[in-house]
Amino acid sequence: MVPFYSAESTRAADRLANEKNGITPALLMENAGRGAAEFLVGRFGRRSWTIACGSGNNGGDGFVLARHLLIAGFDVTVLLPQERSRFKNEPAAFLKILESSGCRIIETPLLDDETLSRLFRDSGGIVDALLGTGSTGEPRGETRRLLSLIPENGPAKVSLDIPSGIDPSSGEVRGVAFRAQVTLSFLAAKIGLRVMPGAAFAGEVEVIPIGIPATEILPSPDLEGYGFSDASGDWPKTRFDDHKGKKGTVIILGGSSRYRGAPILAARAALRAGAGLVVLLVPECVARAASVSLPEAVVIPASLGNDQVLEKKPALDALEEWVERTDALVAGPGMGRSESTAFLVDWISRSWHKPVLFDADALRFLPAKLENPLSLVTPHEGEAGHMLGKPPAFISAARLASLHELSGRFGTVLLKGPFSLCSDGNRTGVVLESTPALAVPGSGDVLSGVAGTLMARGLPPWRAGMAGAWAHARAARFISRKNGSEVGILSHEIADGILAVSSELSPIEGQETRHDARF
Repeated sequence: MVPFYSAESTRAADRLANEKNGITPALLMENAGRGAAEFLVGRFGRRSWTIACGSGNNGGDGFVLARHLLIAGFDVTVLLPQERSRFKNEPAAFLKILESSGCRIIETPLLDDETLSRLFRDSGGIVDALLGTGSTGEPRGETRRLLSLIPENGPAKVSLDIPSGIDPSSGEVRGVAFRAQVTLSFLAAKIGLRVMPGAAFAGEVEVIPIGIPATEILPSPDLEGYGFSDASGDWPKTRFDDHKGKKGTVIILGGSSRYRGAPILAARAALRAGAGLVVLLVPECVARAASVSLPEAVVIPASLGNDQVLEKKPALDALEEWVERTDALVAGPGMGRSESTAFLVDWISRSWHKPVLFDADALRFLPAKLENPLSLVTPHEGEAGHMLGKPPAFISAARLASLHELSGRFGTVLLKGPFSLCSDGNRTGVVLESTPALAVPGSGDVLSGVAGTLMARGLPPWRAGMAGAWAHARAARFISRKNGSEVGILSHEIADGILAVSSELSPIEGQETRHDARF
């Protein structure tokens, strides 16, 4: 897991470093600025830099950076959104040192918009050292003007610690924000760098050491980043002597005349993820197509007089028949919003005590609180908005807060989207694999099939949600690389891409490679 911290946690670590190790704020600032300069020189080579420095500690980091770039022979311009007299403490001291070095320093209130815009355009790179982790509100005044004039394209753009305008502890964006190519996060990565919408402004994230023994003074992470090594540890291992009875049975409950493909996509993904047996419990109109397109699955029609939707009695009879042989249930893909959907979701919520994943239309009929600790709920932002009685735009703007509210009601929740988030009320994680190639119809059904299979194979809901979402994004990235584009990918291709992810995460164990003809 990659640890992410709130601004409060890192500030507490700074104070503890001073009290425990005698590392002063000035030394931390010097180390941060010097480390940033070394990174810029190594990554971007020789070019001119314009560094916008606010009056707080982030600006002090920028002054140290500017001095080290000057020492290295770079052309540097420093912009101040306030008068020099407004700078205090360590930032004021480092500004005075910078002034004595002959650096070009400009107070931007003296410049008009056209002059500032031209200065930014003509620069080889722009460094944002305006607000840092001490600011959480919307940028105002001259800082806002500077941010609004920085070009979207052109110069390299780097933020120190956190892009200005991003809440470091939530990823929320209020008003204008700096869009970085790279963010240099000091001591440890901040939450807002990988939680949307802030993650879209952070670019690549590099952690710069600043002379503090981080492992000794930082608390447990506030957010856990889930990456390749975590997925590799969680992904079920394939053995040479495996048979389907050891690999989990998954029921996919869903489908309707309008959404015939959804349960088939979920089942296809479940099979690609390694499920030993996949049972499709669907209306007759879906069963006919499923039997042809996915002959590897067991298909059970669950409709009588109306073959367009799941009907209560045949669906309930099949669930009761299969419950003892089932390791996980995926409820919702393509079910529609019929009376029978409401009935079946209510029954599952009350009576199903094995692992269960709720997705899609099933989410509309969940009770006020889920009691099954083996459940996983997987809404996208629109579905989450309906569940919380809030517009999707609110969920999009406050994903972390929305996730925690959802988890308080429904237990383990995976909030899908770029850098998906998962919480069980105790642990909160962010999936570090993400790609816009996932933004296609049916993509969520594929994720349901993968995560449901991982639950069937023994992973608890939180880890199944994290591993499933990581593998889902990794498969889409694999297909986009293969196709040479992130546009036009189909969900069934993502499902098939799970096979490549599985082979990457879990090579066969216990099988010797033979180089002769003897057996």
